[in-house]
Amino acid sequence: MNNLRADFIDVRWAVSTLALMLVVFVFAGVASAQESALPANSISKGYLGGWECAQGFTKRSDACVEIAIPENAYATNSSYDRGWECRYGYRREGEACIEVILPDNAYLSSLGFQWSCVRGFQKVDTSCRLITVPENGYLSGESFGSGWECKRGFRASENECEPIVVPENGYATNSTYGRGWACERGYKERAGECARLVAPANGFLAYGLSGSDWDCDRGYKVARDACEKVVVPEGGYLTGASYGAGWQCERGFQSNGAACIAVRVPENAHLDYAGDGWECDAPYRRNNDSCVDA
Repeated sequence: MNNLRADFIDVRWAVSTLALMLVVFVFAGVASAQESALPANSISKGYLGGWECAQGFTKRSDACVEIAIPENAYATNSSYDRGWECRYGYRREGEACIEVILPDNAYLSSLGFQWSCVRGFQKVDTSCRLITVPENGYLSGESFGSGWECKRGFRASENECEPIVVPENGYATNSTYGRGWACERGYKERAGECARLVAPANGFLAYGLSGSDWDCDRGYKVARDACEKVVVPEGGYLTGASYGAGWQCERGFQSNGAACIAVRVPENAHLDYAGDGWECDAPYRRNNDSCVDA
């Protein structure tokens, strides 16, 4: 009995071994067939499928063509595009790398194929031209325009910085447009001068909502060129606004001209959201000035 069991185990082991060998043989054949289908100078991507060109070659249709690297260039190890780039200090022109010629007072950019002028010079065609800064001017650091700006209190006029004439009670601004000056607080520009502003009684200098240069103190409102006292009726309160009536009615009161009239709330009702009217309690409904069963 033991001999028969041992023979059965030997047979099963032999069958398993043969099956494994067959699988290995099949996969080896497939791999061999795939490798034989690869174009020259290419490598398989393995389980990802497909192929790619070896280093130094680039893909052209279904073939790998050797990359011709021009002088002053280096291989990028990419199997796509050109496969090479120019060295620092050279720029690509067709299939060649041409040296970047630096003019005086210039430097190579970080990219290596362009150049810029040093501070104080400006690019003009293929050279760097000295920026001539006029008296009362300074270098702007910009690569366009004149390359300079005028100091505060001066304005560019052709190739010079002319002084800005500031009227009394005014000051020079840093603006390169407009007058170039502004009036001190409490003054306003009128006909090229800074005229003094005067606030009415119970008012103060400020840019008011009325469009004037002054506003009214709390408790007063704008009335043409004056500040008029706000008269608050009984049942009202000051809003603090210097426009309109300057007051509002308390909750439970309703505005009626210059007065605040108490809201009469009928039985089974309550003040509404705004507080100047009423609405019926649920489930009552309004019927004229009363609340009745629904």
